[in-house]
Amino acid sequence: MKKSFKELATYIKLHDGYSKPRIDFQAMYKLFPQYEFIATSNFGQYENFGQAYENKNYDMTVRDEQGNECQMIYREFYDKVENLAYCQ
Repeated sequence: MKKSFKELATYIKLHDGYSKPRIDFQAMYKLFPQYEFIATSNFGQYENFGQAYENKNYDMTVRDEQGNECQMIYREFYDKVENLAYCQ
């Protein structure tokens, strides 16, 4: 991952784990106006619907001003208060 995404990765990591707050996407867009957030094709879709570890997928491609990209992985699990969040 490029150094230009370090602040974003730190922000996203704050939302990773058990009992962590969910990401407020509007606030994140305002905090990081230098990035372009591109939703993946499965953005907002459920995995394991109605089963154990049901989660909603919020994966995005993030592009900086120089054209560098990173993948933001973010999933909210609904059968427990937990999130999975990281950049790669």
